[in-house]
Amino acid sequence: MQSEHKKILIVMLLGIFLVVSVSALTYKQSTNFDVNIVCINAGFCSASADCNVSVFDPKGIVLLDGVQATQSASLAFFNISLDSNQSSVLGEYQVGGFCKDGSVTQLVDFTFDVTPTGEITNSIGFFIIVYSIFFLIIGFGFVLRNEWMAILGGMGLIFMGIFTFNSGIVIFKNVTTQVVSLITIAFGAIISILTSLSLIDNNL
Repeated sequence: MQSEHKKILIVMLLGIFLVVSVSALTYKQSTNFDVNIVCINAGFCSASADCNVSVFDPKGIVLLDGVQATQSASLAFFNISLDSNQSSVLGEYQVGGFCKDGSVTQLVDFTFDVTPTGEITNSIGFFIIVYSIFFLIIGFGFVLRNEWMAILGGMGLIFMGIFTFNSGIVIFKNVTTQVVSLITIAFGAIISILTSLSLIDNNL
């Protein structure tokens, strides 16, 4: 029976690491930054190559309209610049246009994210599944009278609370997400401490 319980716990923990969502390009909100566009000819363009692109914010507002991107000294990429006012909205930005180098023309079509910290963020599904897994671990711990499993679930909630307090939830980082994080930390701490005390009492 204990072997089956361990198998259930291992499957739950593995699920935490299997559900992640990453964005290739991420920048910090309300800062100045350059967005790079790799040259179309196997990462190299001639000095006469041109790239014209437009940038749209998450609301569809045009930030840059058909501007010519600046070519790097190495000729390996072009870049466009956004200032702190243009990057004030959180979410996914769209870049579209074309690059032309002699007879070679390629469409430019990609997205990048603007987040509160400028770090890669996880999808809402990631948070839902991870929180659910830790609550299930706690539930199984109580149902199976396995104190260590309940403690592990509580510690997991503490970890997730600290993580969301520092990084926010998806693209959101405000008072609401901080309150949710503190509640999560408190709940996880209460479960872990009370279960630990019960375990100590039972072993005395």
